[in-house]
Amino acid sequence: QHLLLAIFVIGITIFACTQQVQQVDVEGTYQPKSTFEPDQDVTTRMFRSEEEFKAFIQSNDGYGYADGLMMREAAVAVAAPTAAQADGVAKAGYSTTNNQVAAVDEGDIIKTDGKYVYTITDRTLFIVKAGTDASITATVDLEHPANGMFIKDDTLVVFGSFSDYEYFKKIGFLPNNGATYIKVFDLGDRSNPKVVKEYKLEGSYFQSRLYEDQMYLALVSSPTVRNPLPFIIEGDTKRTMAVTDIAYFPVPYTSTQLLAIHKIDIMNPGDVSSRAITVEWDNKLYMSEDNIYVASTEHINEWEVSQDVTAELVEPMLGAEDRALIQKIKETDDLVLTQDEKRSKIQQVYNMYVQYLAAEEQQDLQEKIDAETKKRIEKYESTTYSVIAKIDPVSMDVTATAQVPGTLYSQFAMDEHNDVLRVVTTLQPSNWWGGPIVRMAKTDMAEAEVAPETISARVTQVENRIYTLDSQLKVIDTLKGIAPGEQVFSARFIGDRLYLVTFKQVDPFFVFDLANPADIKELGQLKIPGFSRYLHPYSDNVIIGIGREATVLGRQQGLKISLFDVSDVTKPREIAKFVAKDDNAQSTAEWEHKAFLFDKEKELLVIPAYSFDWQTDKQSYNG
Repeated sequence: QHLLLAIFVIGITIFACTQQVQQVDVEGTYQPKSTFEPDQDVTTRMFRSEEEFKAFIQSNDGYGYADGLMMREAAVAVAAPTAAQADGVAKAGYSTTNNQVAAVDEGDIIKTDGKYVYTITDRTLFIVKAGTDASITATVDLEHPANGMFIKDDTLVVFGSFSDYEYFKKIGFLPNNGATYIKVFDLGDRSNPKVVKEYKLEGSYFQSRLYEDQMYLALVSSPTVRNPLPFIIEGDTKRTMAVTDIAYFPVPYTSTQLLAIHKIDIMNPGDVSSRAITVEWDNKLYMSEDNIYVASTEHINEWEVSQDVTAELVEPMLGAEDRALIQKIKETDDLVLTQDEKRSKIQQVYNMYVQYLAAEEQQDLQEKIDAETKKRIEKYESTTYSVIAKIDPVSMDVTATAQVPGTLYSQFAMDEHNDVLRVVTTLQPSNWWGGPIVRMAKTDMAEAEVAPETISARVTQVENRIYTLDSQLKVIDTLKGIAPGEQVFSARFIGDRLYLVTFKQVDPFFVFDLANPADIKELGQLKIPGFSRYLHPYSDNVIIGIGREATVLGRQQGLKISLFDVSDVTKPREIAKFVAKDDNAQSTAEWEHKAFLFDKEKELLVIPAYSFDWQTDKQSYNG
């Protein structure tokens, strides 16, 4: 009979700070929590002042006062290279990085220019002369761990984690998030590399790209009120990013992060050009030759929706004394009580009030909360939405934005072709009370009208979709209902086609036609046990898949390499496969495309593989 009490248990309910950003210029006041709207305008805005940015941090990030050298590990999302990369090795005559886009290089710990191999092991850079007379030409102590590098002509750029406490103590500044260093080397004499430029930028490494002479380094940090703007140190000169270079999506935030993209001309290193966007933790970055795309995931929390409803229904029922107390809490300065702390204290007031309601009153209130919560959740097609920003790599301006239902599983899920952005998303259903409010049976709608709010648009099980968006990121077409109940494991855009793999028990290998962006079509599919986590073109009509074998019931087995024949797109076939004998065998190439080396001319495929014996607790193979 005390169903409602569970809603008010403070130990269970810790509110996330999620306010609309339009209110960030209001300081020292309580910000009412809001949730992401499915039809919400996500056009980015720019902050007007540092005070406005600080207010935004206070409103969206609770305490926002952390200090010290705290390096956050940012997972590097991976993406499939484009079709143009398939024969890149043969044309170059030596192996190159397996990039997502052929003309857009990606940072890696090993590079080569055909004459020399450049490789990094932790804090050491080795320059090795290639060929039959291979020898170490130079060894460079980088002093700090490296994340990757780029090589162009006689210029080498190395970047990695920088967390030298004594250095920051000396300059009288302790960053909130640690830092990333950049070292630009002159390789005019390979035996004696010389550092010609150094940078230190606040934030943890996320992604990197090199297009022509321009390097783009994406870093993630957590802004705080005390030091809101990321620092940039060039040589001995320290400055902060201009607040007017920081954009934000006008959406609720639960864990605000700052994704900063820094541009440097590596052939003529000088000032850093930067642009940052406030995002959540789950982010993807894709770069074509023309644009940079940043996608961030918005989560719809059904429990928080129910708490919003609870507050709206309970507060009007309170007496004058309780209302006065709540008003006092709301008006408390944010420097004294954070938004999270305010909500927690207000929730305690609600809790005390409800405890003294009669059982019937509690039950009646619970039913009202359930009904209204259910109604609000029904408007969402998915419990996740992706907000996407399109950035001009020359001006670094955000030129367009969009939001689509679902989550992008990785960079593989985005591709730009002929000014059209193609996106694959996975939609997650709500678990609130199961299905929609009204399940529609077949009926004559002319004879039986149904109120629009009772028809649910949301998915009732996991679903995958393909979207095409124009240059302004307006949706051109959508293909819904792909592989219901299954998750996307890999995607590969090649010209006008999309190859897609989903998995639950068996592996549907799909072929889609995207030649007409306004009319996405499924051409064919193949269902076999197992799945591919990475797809790569062998030729125009054959696709390589790297993944796992599985039983018909879905139990995963050993590492699997497949060849798919798509010469007849309506009937794709698996024409060859290799399955490792060890059920625990796997490869880094399944989730890191840069670990995949393919030379079509030499008919050579190289991937790292390893296996672990759980009974002996030892590696049985690593090579």
